Amino acid sequence: MFARRTRVPTFIIAAPNYTAMSSGIRCLHLLCHRLNLAGFSAAVTARRRNKHLETPRIRSSWIRNAPALLKNSIVIYPEIVQGNPLHAPNVVRYLLNRPGFLGPAGLDDYGEGDYFVHFAEEFRPPALQSRLLRLPLVDTGVFKPPQAEDERQGFLLYNARHTPDRSSFPGWIDNITVISPDHPRTPDQLAALYGRSRALITAERTAAVNEALHCHCPVIMLPNDRFDHVPFMSAFGGVGRIAGFDQAALEWATETAREFPARYAQDFAGADNAVVEFATDALRYFDLKSASNAA
Repeated sequence: MFARRTRVPTFIIAAPNYTAMSSGIRCLHLLCHRLNLAGFSAAVTARRRNKHLETPRIRSSWIRNAPALLKNSIVIYPEIVQGNPLHAPNVVRYLLNRPGFLGPAGLDDYGEGDYFVHFAEEFRPPALQSRLLRLPLVDTGVFKPPQAEDERQGFLLYNARHTPDRSSFPGWIDNITVISPDHPRTPDQLAALYGRSRALITAERTAAVNEALHCHCPVIMLPNDRFDHVPFMSAFGGVGRIAGFDQAALEWATETAREFPARYAQDFAGADNAVVEFATDALRYFDLKSASNAA
């Protein structure tokens, strides 16, 4: 933890308490971790953190009581934060979803001089100048192919923000297990389900798609008015995923799901460089110098 007598970190990330159940929260903590590993000084405001990540804590209350200390720091807010609650002079907005999709905060709630980064192109509003910053979020130590490729049984239905009409499912979709924030499971429990199920069904954007595919579990996507499935279908070569219920297509997805982990790793091979380039550009934008971890 950063004490009052310690130099304020260069990057302060306004992150909620760590949970494996939220990809957005994991992304904020992983960004802090990667910034520190890259030699920058970074901290999160969260009280609960992942002990395996380099994410020291800085108290929000201390920052609010001494805003002048932030003159040489950059505060990173996720897109759901309205305004500038820490009264930071240098603000980065990380668009982890479309502004306004998960809460009331929209473009009008951001500062005129803010620096923007976005996790996916579909999150960037038209004409907004923003930098793409994608990080690998799958814990590949947990989500990995099963040791034995036994015959898969049953289906998984992801149900968080959109509830599909199960009465419209074809008869061959049977033995359904629902995955929902209302009944949370540990990452190990989810990996076990992905490792033995015929497919994951989802009608919304979720990190569960990539986690399931790392376990060689194909994914059936159900397009709807609030879910643009096209970016998901084209990412990582499109392997392991289909749109709608098609048994022949599911056989193809089951076979090609085995290719997904390697494609995912290749796609994110430049993540460390992307973090360094973001940090360097943000410092230049605000005309700041970096305080390294060694200082």
